Amino acid sequence: MSADTRYTSRSFSWPRLIIIALAVVVCAAVAFVYLSQSEGELRRIHVGRTGQEEDTPRRSAPDAGESGATGTPVDVQVSTPARQDLTYSVTLPATLSPFYQTTLYAKVSGYLKWIGPDKGDWVKKDDLVAIIDAPEVEEQYQQTVADYRIKKITFERLSEVWRESPEVIAKQDVDVAEAAYESSKNLMQQRAALRDYTKVRAPFAGIITARFADPGALIQVATTSVTNAMPLFTLMDLDVIRVYTNVPQEEAAFVKPGVTEASLVVSERSGHVFRGTVTRTTFALDPATRSLLVEIDLPNKNHLLQPGMFGEVTLVLLQRPGALVVPPGSIITKNGTKTVFVLENESAKLVPIRTGISDGRWVEVTEGLTGTEEIVVVGKGNLAKGTRVKASPYNLPAGTPAVQKFERRSPPAPEPGNGSREQQ
Repeated sequence: MSADTRYTSRSFSWPRLIIIALAVVVCAAVAFVYLSQSEGELRRIHVGRTGQEEDTPRRSAPDAGESGATGTPVDVQVSTPARQDLTYSVTLPATLSPFYQTTLYAKVSGYLKWIGPDKGDWVKKDDLVAIIDAPEVEEQYQQTVADYRIKKITFERLSEVWRESPEVIAKQDVDVAEAAYESSKNLMQQRAALRDYTKVRAPFAGIITARFADPGALIQVATTSVTNAMPLFTLMDLDVIRVYTNVPQEEAAFVKPGVTEASLVVSERSGHVFRGTVTRTTFALDPATRSLLVEIDLPNKNHLLQPGMFGEVTLVLLQRPGALVVPPGSIITKNGTKTVFVLENESAKLVPIRTGISDGRWVEVTEGLTGTEEIVVVGKGNLAKGTRVKASPYNLPAGTPAVQKFERRSPPAPEPGNGSREQQ
């Protein structure tokens, strides 16, 4: 290649490179301008929607444990802890049963000759309620009476002969006659008792709630408590009513027979509150339900309570006279710790407390307060440590009682001899 040719090629390459460089610069400038305009348009849209332009990220509301001193006071309502008697009770469903209940069966077989009372009739103890016609039983009794009489005479005669002439009769013959006489006497008494079972009598005073047979029915003997024989009556004693309820495991330790007060309310007997005390418990919990069966015996002379009714029984488990109490709405619970906001120099101060029992309207405070503080009840959600507040008296009306709860960290053992325990 000649020198002229090399020179011509090199001269042609420089203008071409310059054009390419200029094109790249122009493209970069256009892209920069386009991006700047897009960002400005987005900013204008945001300002138009919100009415303000945020240069710094927002800050969330202060938590109850953070410092939140501000220049503007927060309006709150405050209350002072009170001293009053506090009662912890539990209301449970209950079932009513008669004090005594039995189903009468016949002890002998035969035809029902006579039956007296019917459903709803009252009977007294030992009243005759039915007669069973059993000729076989009567014949067996008469046979034993005759056998008893002859053996008694035989024994008496042999005894008299032996006393007058011991050499005529042996003492062994007299002893055998005496044994036969005693045996026949016992058999006669047994037949007499069986004969008496043909007359069915009421074992206790009560009301007939069921009648299963009519005159002429063939009655089979009931030899065991589990039988297919036809019963005669069902008898209930309603002068005393047994009230059964199941107390959950958490409250079972506080139930004391003869000490724990109880009250029963039945919706069908509105206006009546039946009061008593726990009569007895099973002491052992039912493994299936983890509950304690509790029984309350209530007098029922006027028979307002009927077996089979459903009611609600309230057990008074704990009583704290003169307890220091606060409204439940003033307590803040976080991570298992309970605190309240207390006013100090027109600022909010967070104070940890420990609670005891609650009756649904008030909560007992066992530690943390003296009773002279002003605690925040309304408005505590906007407070933090050191927040300036503007306080006014707490004047919201009292609400209906909430579900009662015994607040505790661990279940302490109840104190012996009474129905209360201290908060552990």
